[in-house]
Amino acid sequence: MKSKKMTYLLICCVAAVWGVIFYRVFDGLAAEDNAPLHSRTIKEPYFNMTDHAKDQVILEMGYADPFALANSEPEPLVKLAGPVSLPMPIKPQVNWSGIVYSGQIYNRAEKRQVAIISVNGKEVMLSEGERANGLKFIKRVGDSIKVEYQNATKFLSIK
Repeated sequence: MKSKKMTYLLICCVAAVWGVIFYRVFDGLAAEDNAPLHSRTIKEPYFNMTDHAKDQVILEMGYADPFALANSEPEPLVKLAGPVSLPMPIKPQVNWSGIVYSGQIYNRAEKRQVAIISVNGKEVMLSEGERANGLKFIKRVGDSIKVEYQNATKFLSIK
């Protein structure tokens, strides 16, 4: 009997809370209905409010150039005997599309993780630090691996 009294009390509380919610919603909607629908306040644009044509300020533009050097020609730091051109080292583009990380397995015999990697269509199984087909498996980090190929390193995820 005690639980029924508590249930009736909770039902009354819920009904009161929902009643207050509906009252506030409908009261708010009724207050908005009283406002005129087509009332607009027209605000004049900023540029029309200020008339810059009648300004009395004149800009003085006769200052010396602060970025000009005292001498017209700067002295070179090192005098060279002839023209020297240093070749820019060109970094070769690595084709990473031929390398696919397929997954990993646990080698029970050696008790270590082995990654399955496809290099230009040839599938190899490598442990950390091993090389095959110009690819070096550096380390495994979570679900991705770090590899080195043609002197460039990259993280590969499972595909």
